Amino acid sequence: MKQRLIVAGVGIPVLLLILLAAPVWATAAMCALLSAVGCYELMHAVGKDEWKLLCLMPLFAAWMCTSIGLGEEWTPEPGLYMAAACFVAVVYTFAMAVVTHGRERSLSFRTAMAGLFAMSAIAAGFACLVILRDISPAVVLTPFIGAFMSDTGAFFAGRAFGKRKLCPAVSPNKTVAGCIGGFVGSIAGMAVFHLVVKTWFQLDLGWGMILLMGVVGSLFGQLGDLSFSVIKREFGIKDYGAIFPGHGGVLDRFDSVLFVAPAYMLLLFLLLP
Repeated sequence: MKQRLIVAGVGIPVLLLILLAAPVWATAAMCALLSAVGCYELMHAVGKDEWKLLCLMPLFAAWMCTSIGLGEEWTPEPGLYMAAACFVAVVYTFAMAVVTHGRERSLSFRTAMAGLFAMSAIAAGFACLVILRDISPAVVLTPFIGAFMSDTGAFFAGRAFGKRKLCPAVSPNKTVAGCIGGFVGSIAGMAVFHLVVKTWFQLDLGWGMILLMGVVGSLFGQLGDLSFSVIKREFGIKDYGAIFPGHGGVLDRFDSVLFVAPAYMLLLFLLLP
């Protein structure tokens, strides 16, 4: 517990400093690094030492993240860079599968697909944080608030009222009451966020949008948590990594955020004028 508190006490202020005070490129650099580490963690979880056959894939994840996140202001043709990253990654993956096929140390299809999924989906999730940061330093906090407050509400509601299990085969500690509490916590967190930014930053998203973001944040946050838990159950691992002592790896800490950030980005772009 002491180690967890120390890491959180150092990590959270650093995260806030980068997101709120540093230039957009600093957020992009941080997210590119997290994308690369997350890509490695997923490939290692699925394929153990097979990930070494795709050792360049984390670089493609960072490339994909910056191509999506920085957009036309930094990258002349972001769509072209994204397509190039995907094409090179696919060619690289199947070239390694062909070259190593039949050898004692070969690239399995599941590890190949894990690498391609991580390179695209995980990188895209982190890239959405860069896009939200480009909109506003305040807006980039919303995926963290939605996911964290959902987890907090679920924890306390589950401890107080939790009896019926939600998904016992995937996450034995999650309950239906905790799930409902997660929605309440996320909505409450977004309501407080709205009051603060409306007063201090003159940013008014509207109560309708805030309520919707609270619901969506909890829905996708819990889905993200359960989705990455399924992978851990499938391959018999407790944590994806140990880069954050006492907390696990990048995917252990950002699993919910990776689902919430794209959902919020779509809401803001589709529903706000």
